[in-house]
Amino acid sequence: MHARTIEWRPVGPAEINQKKPKLDPAADAEALFWEVYIEDVARGGDAQSIRTHYIRIKVFTEKGKEDQATVEIPRFGKTNISEVAGRTIKPDGTVIDLKKDSIFDRELVKTKGLKLRGKSFAMPNVEVGDIVEYRWKETRDNELVSYMRLHMQRDMPMWQVTYHVKPLQHEAFPYGMRSMAFQCEHPPFVREPDGFFAVTMSNVPAFRTEPNMPPEDAVKSWMLIYYEEDRKLDVQKFWREIGKQDFQRYKPLTKPDNNVKATALEVTSAASTPEEKLQLLDLYCRTKIKNTSSRASQLTAEERKALKENKNPGDTLKQRAGTGLDVLLLFASMAQSLGMDARIARVPDRSDTYFHPGRLTTYFMRNLDVAVNLDQKWRFYDPTTPYLEPGRLRWQEEGQQALVSDPKEGLFTQTQHSEPSASLKSRKGKFKLLEDGTLEGEVTYRYTGHVAVEQRVRLDDMSPAQREEDWKETLVARLSTAQMSDFKIENSDQWDKPFTVSHKLSIPGYAIRTGKRILLEPAFFERNYTARFVDTTRKYDVHFPYGWGERDEIEIELPEGWELDNPTAPAPLQIGETGKFEVKLRRAADGRKIYLERNLDFGFGMRLAFPVSVYPALKRLFEQMHTDDNHVLTLKQVAVNGSK
Repeated sequence: MHARTIEWRPVGPAEINQKKPKLDPAADAEALFWEVYIEDVARGGDAQSIRTHYIRIKVFTEKGKEDQATVEIPRFGKTNISEVAGRTIKPDGTVIDLKKDSIFDRELVKTKGLKLRGKSFAMPNVEVGDIVEYRWKETRDNELVSYMRLHMQRDMPMWQVTYHVKPLQHEAFPYGMRSMAFQCEHPPFVREPDGFFAVTMSNVPAFRTEPNMPPEDAVKSWMLIYYEEDRKLDVQKFWREIGKQDFQRYKPLTKPDNNVKATALEVTSAASTPEEKLQLLDLYCRTKIKNTSSRASQLTAEERKALKENKNPGDTLKQRAGTGLDVLLLFASMAQSLGMDARIARVPDRSDTYFHPGRLTTYFMRNLDVAVNLDQKWRFYDPTTPYLEPGRLRWQEEGQQALVSDPKEGLFTQTQHSEPSASLKSRKGKFKLLEDGTLEGEVTYRYTGHVAVEQRVRLDDMSPAQREEDWKETLVARLSTAQMSDFKIENSDQWDKPFTVSHKLSIPGYAIRTGKRILLEPAFFERNYTARFVDTTRKYDVHFPYGWGERDEIEIELPEGWELDNPTAPAPLQIGETGKFEVKLRRAADGRKIYLERNLDFGFGMRLAFPVSVYPALKRLFEQMHTDDNHVLTLKQVAVNGSK
């Protein structure tokens, strides 16, 4: 059995003569078609998935030429990319083929925690008005396309996008292929010769991102294809069965042995409440047990090779290492050994798309946490994710419908969420302003909750020198004359303490000297940031990932012979039930120092989603905060020792 071979199609006069975009007048390029052939085959006792792509694009502008002249095809996992071919078609019909020696296998992306290789090539002699087209094959061994997302919308308008799907047909494989459509009407699958089924969408607009938008797959058009038995279950019965199956699967795997019981008692000996005990168990599993599923475990290849498969929580405890699931089961086992009702629960990820129980598949409920019943209320724990403070969930899992396993039926309940005060960005600055406008001093940043996780994730793989250079680059990008010294990071690996950064700095020209006046922006930590929302119109709702707080304390010593001229402060802002914002300014009794306090809280009660209809009001709110953050104070020169 062989995958379908794709040949170049003839290029018609209408495509050659197309001078302007068809779907979007502002488009730099449009895809005339994007075809993908997807075929699952059985080769002996193994499965193989083969995907063949064929794309034809018309270039309309110089930017389109720049964007389409270079092609990168990423290779995920053990995917083999082959049969790469391409060509450029000129308006006079001349065809220039992509040479084989112009196709390179190289590293496409190298960022923190991600190295992505793939094929890269430059399309030959691309100019405005040309057509470029290319094709390639992806082969994935021991894999089926189950739970594959068929993206109908991409970053350019498409006249037509078609997926041709040929499911696996085998007597030993009793599953049929199913499909779901998202943000679009479900187009029909049309039977084709040789066992393929085609699904097509036409005149598909380009997908454009917006700041603070919902997750992409919650707003763009796509389909999901997957294999599943044809079971006639209603919504309630489906999830009842899943919850019951989960309980039967995981309950035997959390049985504590004597070592687990003794360790749990020892770890929690200083705690007096169930909540305190669970936090200590969380911290223990997070810091004393190596999670082999996580990069943060820092296990060497030799150490990984020496590890044995854990059969039960006792094994995980003995090895002090295990997969993410092993660590999760150990935490549940330790909690159960203390007499607590701890169970495995499924939790969706709201950074991916939004869960709806009417979709009868566990695909959107793949994350696992431990649910513990405390005073008839379930509280959820995730001891497997690095960087989290004990007792916290990832923001992606907060406020979500979770399915708690149960011996009789699954129980849907909502996970807890954290308030803005739990994710604080606390910044302190103590400065001295010089007469020439230079600002000198020292700053301290303290992060907790989700903002601390973001900093730890961003900096964790860097060496001390790289961390300092990264921080300096970020500072100089905002304040170009900044000079930094005595850089220090604390608690980068102590997740129960605030992540802290401190350093000294000098910023020539921070304040503007104009004769006998100095113009000073006291909100140092917000200096030169742009407003959060700049577009006048918006397509999608506004979604923030989590509630957060900001606490700034700034002290500035004024130069000798200068004082504030008519000091003022912005008025406080009340953001309905969602948050509050306030800037306070005061000066020392002797007039030699000024003090600024800036406080922002946003997302009370997990009010993080706003319909597009309120975007103008939300934009005005953040613009007002931005204006307040750029509030300017005027200093005037005064007499010193009888002179001016």
